[in-house]
Amino acid sequence: MKLKKIGTPLLILILIIILGILCFYLFNSAEDSNSSEEYTQSQYKKNKKSSDSNSTTSEEHKSTETLSSTSEVKSALIENVELHATYYLEKVYVEENSYVAKGEKILKYTNGTYLIAPYDCYIVELNVPDEESKVLNSHYVQIQSKNILTVSMKIDETKINIVKVGDEGKITISAIDKTFSGYITHIGSTASDGKFTIDIEFENDGNVKLGMTATILLQI
Repeated sequence: MKLKKIGTPLLILILIIILGILCFYLFNSAEDSNSSEEYTQSQYKKNKKSSDSNSTTSEEHKSTETLSSTSEVKSALIENVELHATYYLEKVYVEENSYVAKGEKILKYTNGTYLIAPYDCYIVELNVPDEESKVLNSHYVQIQSKNILTVSMKIDETKINIVKVGDEGKITISAIDKTFSGYITHIGSTASDGKFTIDIEFENDGNVKLGMTATILLQI
């Protein structure tokens, strides 16, 4: 009877120990599996991010292209300044193709008033009456701005949808060894021989003269 009493608790103790060992083993196995899964997911995200970054860089590189062209520098603003009808012309102070600074006198009326240059400009055309003659509505002085300049370039029809008004371009004037930043202000609506004309304006620093040759670089 004593052996039976001793054997039963011992058997229970052995079973408890065996169950404890099994639980410990199962717990560690599950933890290792979760850790391995987290590592795999982490590596996948890292590799995917690197792949996406390389792909984006490659796409950006492929989409960047520099277009180059040469153009004659012109004034971006040409307008006819109307004379005061019914006044009589007394004297003209300027000649065609001459330069007039803002505020300088262009001509004088017999009543003592003047036509003044609205901005730094070149006189393109003088359509005025003879001195002491009456000014009519058809008379005018054509001027072009010296400060706001423009250049033009042609873009192939396959690339015209890539550019837009406001895009920046670089204008280099080799005669004075200077580069200016300009912006597209106009895109032609019709093509000629499969090419559209765009206009790029830039601000004169005072050294660029009309008719100079410019090299244009435009990234699309």
